[in-house]
Amino acid sequence: MNVRLLPWAAMALLILVLAIRSSLPANVAAVPAGASGPETAGGGSEIRLGPVDVRELHDDGSWNRLDADGAVYAYAGRTVTAGGVVIFLGEGAPFAGTTVRAPRAAWDLDGKTIGLPEGCRVARKGGWTGELSAGTLDLARSVLRVPGPARIDGPGVSVRGRNLAWEWVEEKITMESTRSLLPPGKFPGRKG
Repeated sequence: MNVRLLPWAAMALLILVLAIRSSLPANVAAVPAGASGPETAGGGSEIRLGPVDVRELHDDGSWNRLDADGAVYAYAGRTVTAGGVVIFLGEGAPFAGTTVRAPRAAWDLDGKTIGLPEGCRVARKGGWTGELSAGTLDLARSVLRVPGPARIDGPGVSVRGRNLAWEWVEEKITMESTRSLLPPGKFPGRKG
C-alpha cells in the first residue's frame, strides 16, 4: 500500500466505525470541547473537529493548506466545512505567498474547489491585497473567481470592479467594470 494512502485508509476505518455506531439505538455524537459554532456538512456521516489543519499534497512537493478554528468533515460528500479559515496556496512552490482569510469555507475534496460564501481577504507577497465578496477558489486551475464586487490594492494602485479572476500561478488578475485610483507619489520609471 502506498504510504500516502495510509491516512485515508485510517479515515475510512474511522468513518466505518462511526457509521455503525450511528445506526445503533444510542445515537450520541462527540464534539470537541473547543469547537465553536454550529458547522454543518449537509447531512450523512460526518466528523466534527476542533482546530484543524488540512493539506492537499502535490507530486512536485508543494501543497495547499487550510487552517480553521473548527470544521466538519462529511464522509459521503467528501467536503470539509470550516469557520475561522486561513488558506495558504502553493506552499513549497515557486509561486507560494498567497494567503486567503475567510469567516467560512467549504472545501470540496473531489472537485478541488473551496467555496467562500461570506467573502474573503486575500494577501499576496509583494504588497497585493484584496477585499472580495463571495467566491470560489479553483485549486485545479489555480484561480480565485469572484462574480460580485471586489477591490484589489497593490503598490501604487487601487482597483474596484466585479467578476474577478485572480490566477496566482500566472500572476494575472482580470476584472470587469473597473475603477482605478492611482494615489500621488513616486512610481517606477517616473522622474521628478
